[in-house]
Parts: sequence; C-alpha cells; structure tokens
Amino acid sequence: MTSSSPARTGLVLSQLCRRVGQQTLIDNLSLEVAPGDILALLGPSGCGKSTTLRCIAGLDRASSGSIELAGKEITGRPPAERNVAMVFQSYALYPHLSVRKNLSLGLELRRVPPAEIEEDVERVLALLQLEACRERKPAELSGGQRQRVALARALLRKPALFLLDEPMSNLDAQLREDLRGELRGILRSTGAPVVYVTHDQHEAMGLADRIAVLKAGELQQLGAAAELYRNPQNQFVASFLGSPSINLLPLHPGALVGLRPEHLEVMEASRPLAPEQAALNAQREHLEWLGDRVISHWRVQGTSVKVLSDAQSRSAALAQSHDGPLQLRWTREHELHFEQASGRRIR
Repeated sequence: MTSSSPARTGLVLSQLCRRVGQQTLIDNLSLEVAPGDILALLGPSGCGKSTTLRCIAGLDRASSGSIELAGKEITGRPPAERNVAMVFQSYALYPHLSVRKNLSLGLELRRVPPAEIEEDVERVLALLQLEACRERKPAELSGGQRQRVALARALLRKPALFLLDEPMSNLDAQLREDLRGELRGILRSTGAPVVYVTHDQHEAMGLADRIAVLKAGELQQLGAAAELYRNPQNQFVASFLGSPSINLLPLHPGALVGLRPEHLEVMEASRPLAPEQAALNAQREHLEWLGDRVISHWRVQGTSVKVLSDAQSRSAALAQSHDGPLQLRWTREHELHFEQASGRRIR
C-alpha cells in the first residue's frame, strides 16, 4: 500500500485488571506480543478473553494496570487515539453500501487522497480475492466473503495492532478450516502484533504463534501450542487442549493421572506387559469412525475413557470385534499427574 506504516514495537499488558462491582473480569494479566506475532486468547465463555480485547481497544476501561503499544502508554486514551483495528464476530458492514464503498469510506473520512484510496482498495481486494465482489452489497456475499471484507477494512487502516474477536465463529466448520491458513498468512504479512480471541482450540493452535489460556480472568499458561499440549501446567490446560480431550483417572490417593487418547493402546488381557507399561482392564462401550481414525469409548473403574487409534491399527480392530477380555495399555512416560483438589501439575 502506498502510505507508510507506523513504527511498531509491540503490545505490552502489565498487571491489567478489570472489575465491575464485586466481580473481577480480568485479574493481573501480563502479556507481550511482538511485531508480526499472533497471540491467541483461548478459553471458555466468560473467561475474560473478549473483555481483555475490549480493554486493549479502549471500549472497556481498565481498573488498574497498564497497556503499552508501539512504545507508548495508551491505557487512558480513547479508542480513536489508539491506532488499533478491531475485527468483530458480526462483521459490522454497512448493508446499503457496496464492498468497495465499505472499504473506502473510512479512508475518505480520514481525507486520504482519492488516488491513494483507489490504489489501496484495489490492492486489498486483490489480496483477499474479492475483486469480483467489489460492487456487491453485503447481503449478496457469502459468510466467508463478508469476513474477508471485514478483514480488508481493518487492513486498510494500517494499524499498530490488530484485534480479532471470534471472527470466524459465524462460519461453518469447513470454511473456518479453509480460511485458517490464509488468514494467518495475511495477518503475519502486516508486520503488526495480532491478538486473536477464540474459544476454538483448533483455531488457536492453527493460527497463533503463542496461546494464552484464560480461566475466570486469570492466565493459566502461555506458550506455543505444542508446549501447552505436551507440558500443561495444570489440569484445566490439559483438559482444554486436545480433541478428544485428555482422560483423567483417579489412580492414586488425592491425585489424577492424565492420559492422552492417542497414548492408549487396546490389547488382549492375556498378552504380557512390558516393564515400562501400565494397564487397566476395560469394558468396551461404543466406537466413533472418523475416516482414517477411530475413537473407541471404554469404561475403566467406573470412569469413561477414550482411545484414539489409526483405523487400520490393531487397537481399532480389537475395539471393533474382539470378544475376549481387553486392556488399555500405555507407556508410563506419557502419564501426566495432577492434584485432585487443586488441579495443579505434580512433577
């Protein structure tokens, strides 16, 4: 695009709090997002992720703590002075305007020269493959196209920071999957830090460089997707990441053992156990076929347990048709241990 981008030194949140009455929505949240990086805020509804985004944008007031962007304190500034672009779940397009006019209107209000507006709009239309839609109204677009227009409008602002709040939650699963890689590439190409709010772990793991897992306004763990999955700090993080979710078995007094479904194997109870293995007798309940994979469901000591297997594996064959006694086996190095009361990881 023709105009120069602002200097960017990233986003820094320091001990950010947001309280409404007696309720704490964000509790001492500290995060940093470097230029060009994508940070996903992940967690269930009500965990504080959208409130965090609104505080960064200036739509909600922080009760305490600080927000710094591009080396400047912006905690008390109004939204219009923060140089932030926000993409909402609802797209927020003007229904009576064409795609081209939806994109150019903000530039016109900022008195950008007409030739520059034309060049920038055409470039972003090409980038997001929207050239054929330039004269259509939002009602004439698909959900994926409307999402692209909302993103294009944000890109035209050339902000110091992008904030995206569940931007693909209105799209069907296949379209979300198709857009995920494309969206990541576009956001990375801007060079600006990105904060992406989602409750969808697949979206977070597929898009973000790092993930911040939130629960009740508190940061539970921050790191790359692989680190959070393999080395969760507590039971909540272990349970929130992974599909099928982790199995939790009360095998020790006051403690739970976490076993990922892909780390379990179905075996005949008569087969000898290797020294590094552990096993439990299991009763088969039902199977889910997922094309090349199978999720088999078992009852183990009164607890429901899931096993994820390759559809052509011995585990899948035994789960489907074997009539004799069966066990679920695993290698002990794959065990994760948690305190049953607090959920904390036991090392």
